Amino acid sequence: MKDIFIQLGQILKGLSPAKKMALAVLIIATLAGIITMISWSGSSEYAPLFTKLTPEDAGEILSKLREQRIPYRIRHNGSTIEIPREKIYETRLGLASEGLPRGSGIGFEVFDETKLGITEFVQNINYQRALQGELSRTINGLEEVESCRVHIVMPKRSLFIEDRQPATASIILKLRSGRRLAEGQVRGIVHLVSASVPNLKPDNVTVVDGNGRLLAGDDDSDGVRRYTSEQLEYQQRREKSLEAGVRSMLEKALGKGKAIVRVACDIDFMRQEETEEKYLADNKVVRSEQLSSEQSSSLKGIPAGVPGLASNVTGNTRQTKTGGRSNGYSKKDQTRNYEIGKVVSRRVLPVGKLKRLSVAVIVDGTYKKVVEGEGQEAVEKLQYEPRSPEELKQIESLVKNAVNFDPARGDRVKVTNMEFYSEPSVPASRPATWKVALAVLSRHAGVLKYLAVAAFVALSFLLVIKPLVGWLTTSAWEELELLEQLPKTIAELENEYDREHSRQPVVAKAAEIISKDQQQALELMQKWLSDQ
Repeated sequence: MKDIFIQLGQILKGLSPAKKMALAVLIIATLAGIITMISWSGSSEYAPLFTKLTPEDAGEILSKLREQRIPYRIRHNGSTIEIPREKIYETRLGLASEGLPRGSGIGFEVFDETKLGITEFVQNINYQRALQGELSRTINGLEEVESCRVHIVMPKRSLFIEDRQPATASIILKLRSGRRLAEGQVRGIVHLVSASVPNLKPDNVTVVDGNGRLLAGDDDSDGVRRYTSEQLEYQQRREKSLEAGVRSMLEKALGKGKAIVRVACDIDFMRQEETEEKYLADNKVVRSEQLSSEQSSSLKGIPAGVPGLASNVTGNTRQTKTGGRSNGYSKKDQTRNYEIGKVVSRRVLPVGKLKRLSVAVIVDGTYKKVVEGEGQEAVEKLQYEPRSPEELKQIESLVKNAVNFDPARGDRVKVTNMEFYSEPSVPASRPATWKVALAVLSRHAGVLKYLAVAAFVALSFLLVIKPLVGWLTTSAWEELELLEQLPKTIAELENEYDREHSRQPVVAKAAEIISKDQQQALELMQKWLSDQ
């Protein structure tokens, strides 16, 4: 080893300054490349743990990752956290057991840790925060909603009914790209919030989307808009239902794609109520009857005799003459009340009465094969033939029966025969080859990483290190004995042998070989003769 180091020192001294600098650059670059590739292959591949996190959830998750000493990276302004791919699922399960991420706002977990001396005001504020957070999490469960915030205003309690104020709420929704909420979904959110908060009516809930557009809470105007949209949806559903029924019937008879159907409904959405009273003259019933009868009969004395004082003095023993007369009285009253029969009927006419129906149908004709040309130039084509008037009448009759045609209502049905335009068939596009290859490479990224390191080392040695070392040591290494002490390949030995005997004639070389080993030369000659 001492001799080797001495000879290496002599080699370095024999190199020119340019070769010394090139050798130093080669050694540094080789070491740096190997270290870089090894560190890259040994580094973990990061993948998103959670995305679209709120600042509160991101802070709690980072604190848990620091406690568990898990490396992480923060992306997208703190809304995305990445960790090594091999630890993703285990970490997610661990954080889920602790209720992370919680979503927007704080829920009822705010009451998990109770503090002594907390006031009633703080308790009410915490309850309101928890209620807002739980409602936000529930609304975030909708597929169309990316995030939302709920604000609730709870009025102060009052002992007097006239001083009480209703609760109000406002909701702001951030919808996913390309998604929208139907009117029914908006009403569902409104009723969900109103049913979760005491003394909160649906009319006091306001819903706004991320662009500031009002979705609910516009009092009367919102009701008008809601009814209008519902009426439009009802009309469209009815038209599509009739179209589907007629189209399926015609396609069964004519073939798939051979008929186009359009239906227009004129619907009356006016609300009407009718109340009718009918009196029956022949239907008389005694409702009440009152009878009263009065009779009176009496006999009154009539004074008689000599008028004067003597007849009126008490104790007069003289007989006084009296006369009598009979007086009678009779009275009868009868009151009878009759009830005339009547019929009271109240009808509420249905909303959405069909006033008029219009149906337009286009049917394709028939096609037959026609050969154009003769011999080898003959070409087979399809020739269009229109349908007969009888067929169109039959189709029109079927359509009228299918849509419940009523001529008194003013319905119209029009059936027309027309040749359909057929677009040239285009072969289905296949995914690009490079996309397929990229998907395969992404699935085997772990194995390909180590293969890339091995290929880099091999190519660096064969294409860079070996030629450069050969160029640096072309003249310096030939005069030293260091190469003689190192192992040599068969090709190097053959080259040395050729250089030593390149000047000797071929016959002289053969004679020298035979003289060195006559027995082997004899066996070789015998073998040659036996092969002949």
